[in-house]
Amino acid sequence: RAQSKGCARSSQRFCSRQAQAMISRTSYVHIAARAFRGAAAKPSPSLLASSHSIGTRPALGASVRKLHGWKKAPTDRARSPSKGKASLAVDEASRFQQRLPPSLKEAGVALAEVVPVGPETLNTLHGRVVLSGPDLTSIRPDPEGDASLRGLRTILLLDGREQRSTAELEGVRQEFLEYFHKSYTLSEKLHEMFTTASAFYEKHERLRHPPIFYLGHTASFYVNKLHLGKYISSRIDPVLEMQMAVGVDEMSWDDWDSNSYVWQSGAEARADEARAAEFLQTVLDFRRDVRLLVDRMIRTQPMEWPIKKDSFWWVIMMGIEHDHIHLETSSVIHRQADISVVQPVGAFPICDRGRFHKSPDSSAARSLPPNRLIPIEHGTTRLGRSWEGTKTYGWDNEFGKESHVDVAAFAASEFLVSNKEFMDFLQADGYKTQRFWSEEGWSWVSDMRPTAPGFWRVGASGEYHLRTLCEEVPMPWDWPVECSHHEAAAFCKYLSEQTGKSLRLPMEDEYLRLRDSVPTDLQDSAHGPSWGKNTPGNVNLAYWASPCPVDTFRSPSGVHDVLGNAWQHCATHIDTLEGFETHPLYDDFTTPTVGEHHSRIMGGSWMSCGAHGATRDGRYGFRRHFYQHAGFRYIESHRQIVNSALPYERDRALCDAFRFHFDDDASPSSSFHRRLAARCAEVLAAAGRPINESRVMELGCGPGRTVLELARLGASAAHGAERSSKAFQCTAQRLLVPGGRLRWMNHLEGEFVEARELFAAEVGVEDEASARTQFFQMPDFAAVDTNKFHDYDLVVFAEPGALGSSSDPLRALGNVQGLLKPGGVLALGTQYEWSALGSPLAEGAGSGEEVVARALSKWFEPIAEPTDLEYVRPETERKSQCGTQHLTFWKRRAEPLEGIEADGSSGEAPRASLSEVEQQGQAMYDEELTVGQYLDFHFGPSSSYPSACAARCIAAARDLGVPLGRALEVGGGPGRAAIELSRAFDHVDSGDYSSRFVELGQSLINDGELRWQSLVDRTAGTTEERCVRAEDLKVGGSVTFSKVDAQAMPEELTGYDLVCGFNLIDEVARPKDFLSGVKSRLNPDGLLVLSSPYSWAEEFTSKENWLGGFKYGDNDGPSTYEGIKALLTEHGFVEALPAEEIQFRIDELGNGRKSQQTRAQMTFWRLTGR
Repeated sequence: RAQSKGCARSSQRFCSRQAQAMISRTSYVHIAARAFRGAAAKPSPSLLASSHSIGTRPALGASVRKLHGWKKAPTDRARSPSKGKASLAVDEASRFQQRLPPSLKEAGVALAEVVPVGPETLNTLHGRVVLSGPDLTSIRPDPEGDASLRGLRTILLLDGREQRSTAELEGVRQEFLEYFHKSYTLSEKLHEMFTTASAFYEKHERLRHPPIFYLGHTASFYVNKLHLGKYISSRIDPVLEMQMAVGVDEMSWDDWDSNSYVWQSGAEARADEARAAEFLQTVLDFRRDVRLLVDRMIRTQPMEWPIKKDSFWWVIMMGIEHDHIHLETSSVIHRQADISVVQPVGAFPICDRGRFHKSPDSSAARSLPPNRLIPIEHGTTRLGRSWEGTKTYGWDNEFGKESHVDVAAFAASEFLVSNKEFMDFLQADGYKTQRFWSEEGWSWVSDMRPTAPGFWRVGASGEYHLRTLCEEVPMPWDWPVECSHHEAAAFCKYLSEQTGKSLRLPMEDEYLRLRDSVPTDLQDSAHGPSWGKNTPGNVNLAYWASPCPVDTFRSPSGVHDVLGNAWQHCATHIDTLEGFETHPLYDDFTTPTVGEHHSRIMGGSWMSCGAHGATRDGRYGFRRHFYQHAGFRYIESHRQIVNSALPYERDRALCDAFRFHFDDDASPSSSFHRRLAARCAEVLAAAGRPINESRVMELGCGPGRTVLELARLGASAAHGAERSSKAFQCTAQRLLVPGGRLRWMNHLEGEFVEARELFAAEVGVEDEASARTQFFQMPDFAAVDTNKFHDYDLVVFAEPGALGSSSDPLRALGNVQGLLKPGGVLALGTQYEWSALGSPLAEGAGSGEEVVARALSKWFEPIAEPTDLEYVRPETERKSQCGTQHLTFWKRRAEPLEGIEADGSSGEAPRASLSEVEQQGQAMYDEELTVGQYLDFHFGPSSSYPSACAARCIAAARDLGVPLGRALEVGGGPGRAAIELSRAFDHVDSGDYSSRFVELGQSLINDGELRWQSLVDRTAGTTEERCVRAEDLKVGGSVTFSKVDAQAMPEELTGYDLVCGFNLIDEVARPKDFLSGVKSRLNPDGLLVLSSPYSWAEEFTSKENWLGGFKYGDNDGPSTYEGIKALLTEHGFVEALPAEEIQFRIDELGNGRKSQQTRAQMTFWRLTGR
């Protein structure tokens, strides 16, 4: 999995804080307090036996190693002195007194099932691994058991039959058990190569986490996905599950991770080996717990057939294949560990075949056959497969519309490039010759200064060795070179220069043409039948845990190593297929990698297991500076490389703009921009200027939907201008190109998003119309360069907020005539949300419409009737900015009117709206500017939400039999809901953090009325006096108002039958403190009612304090509703009534033209008797 630099960093920092927060709001056992993990019953003996015949080679004998001078990490080395003398083994008697984590209790695991195993293995299959200290050299290989772990086949999920017998289904269950346990054990076996606990904490690859992370990560993945899918409700260890949720995928090779985690740094682990062993014990215990949980769920969940992507069994496959991904990436990391801290592991034998020698000038090195070019005929290949009817597991980027791509003829190198062939590049000063490298590649070379591939070891005397997993061996010159993408691409340029041929890395479809020559697959699939026991390449650990000679596996096409031995670098950037959909339980497996920074790797390596790389349809991409077990082949082709992979835009402002412009509802008439363009075309035609003969310009065009619509309607030239080019550049460069697309994220709740892909065809703009479209950057609409921009027939200035975004809206109106021809039309749209106060044009004006007319009258005369055009601009699933643009249309005069001086300047005046004030945090409630808006919200003519909330509380209390005695509203503002509650309750206390709101509420009760000025029209500065009287509200029982901090309420506020908070929990810094404290305020069986749109923002609430809507790593946290439920359940509440939806509106202007419209969720919770 990959993330962008910023996303990875923020996610890692957040996970550290959020994990600690989760501990404080759950009843889970803290990791430091646990010395025990329960154990499930032993798997059946069949799990220990391989169902396949694995063609493995025996380990090399001592004579062979001596002959070649191999550097082997000894297994019989003297045990290193332990810095921690105390044994970490747990006394059996005390161990049985420890309680199981809740998730294991749910799964039915019993304490009596514990079977501890000794420190000779890290395999948790048979019981809890008990370390005796930091020294791990006591681990011994188990050749018989280890051999059964290799050559595993991914499970068949569909075979053409809709049903299977009960016995057959139980057979499938056993396949899942075996596949899970063997894959899980294989990961543990890989970590047996370390000789000391501190090696788990070293960053052997500085751009990735240390091994201790990956040891826990693959286990935490199961818990996180099962929890996200609601297959379990409790966790095992929330700290580990969050801290070990997010991996790294650095944007650059010099972006080193320096965050703090629950595990020690390498230096800290070396300084305190005993502590390092203790945390390693914790992680091993956690792995054992997860194994027990998954084992029990596989044994007890109903078996299904066929198995589809929304099935529990698909989630288990997701965990297993995710394990295989990290088996390989971990092996790459381990391969870079210092040779002094590793030891051979029997599960991973290296190949004993090859031309081994320390010198590139040796006869062994010189005896390699030439790497010829093999012609590959013109043909087609398949890309993509359907979610429906898939026979095998796959990641989301493998699925989409199946297409058959035409591939031109080319010639491919017979072999992968060998170590000896690459040596020629090195000896030709390839690492010093800039012309061989791409700009990105040369930057990497300049910064990192490589002189050879990363796994090569060059001695002081010029001798060459290769680092395998656990050993350094004399260079096998006929093994494939393993290098980065940059090195592979540079070699191709070098060889092109040497041979005079056009050589390069293959594209994805060209590789697939080679792969298609092998008709079988790891498992029966869309490609073909399973290869069974006859694995056609060095893949899936079927033969060795290392590369082998490049001439070992020949395909029917004559090309060797079509699959396996080493991944093959590819010139294609990773992209999704047409019809791509994310999986709901792993929605960012692919989208963060899409774009120009990740290139495809093809075919799998010797370490690629299961559906990870060993299958024909696997699709993976890596950053080009990363090392994998990856090599390459070159092809000769004159085909031009075209990469059109588009990233998913994640900038929030751009995403919201794309959503507003392009995410139409089902009806085309719902699009604000389409309706705006159509109305403008009508008025233009009525003015005698047909759209197909007109040049048009939109000021404040944003991403440009209105411009595109005008082009679609036939405008001879459709231009758009915006102060920043970011939005329209995406449209111009991504959407308005052949096969154009636009990708972004729609925000749902907090950090929850959904990917959106828009195709140019959806907008309906043909290529011919696109050619008539052009965008320009104008830093200020009040200072347009009319020498460059002029002679337009239509100028549209009607995007919501566009006029107000100008540095001086009146000056912009005063200068706009310079853009138009005489007789040209100006379409102006505004809500009069910008201020003209201080300008002579505003003096005596009764409305913003009058101000605009004064500003335009010198050069324009009105034409057509004004039009009100409504719009909805979604921000989340529950919240939208809404408004009504007042459209007026003006015809430019040939000459200005005499005697009219339109002063185009405006004075300084504060401009604010509720949405702007929101971003200023808690202080918004004390700002005088917003008081009128909030009084309107509570007592104005359109007020409904506070009354509706109170009415639902009263009805719920009556339905549930809750006494109508005393009620407390927290965050009540000026108090409308409290007053409504007083009609039913004997006494109501209303508390708010704003002293001003408290004073207003109390004044209404004491003085009998409230008067305020409501801003109707900001442009003219017009207000309307409004009044509310207590007698009209029919105040019932006693009501008191006081200043209350929801997070630290006064002790005297107790004894309530009802506590309620509306639009509160997502606007306080520590919502958990409020909810945790409610219990002490309520009477037994009291009622808590909450209502909120869950509009989490870090301006109010730091992310670690969000109750839901957050992401940790590649997982969605709980929804806010789920987070509230979990927290309140812990504090003795039960959900008393189903949740309800309540709509509300906040008018920002008294003219009703600008508002927020929101859908809040109301939930009802009852405190069980104390």
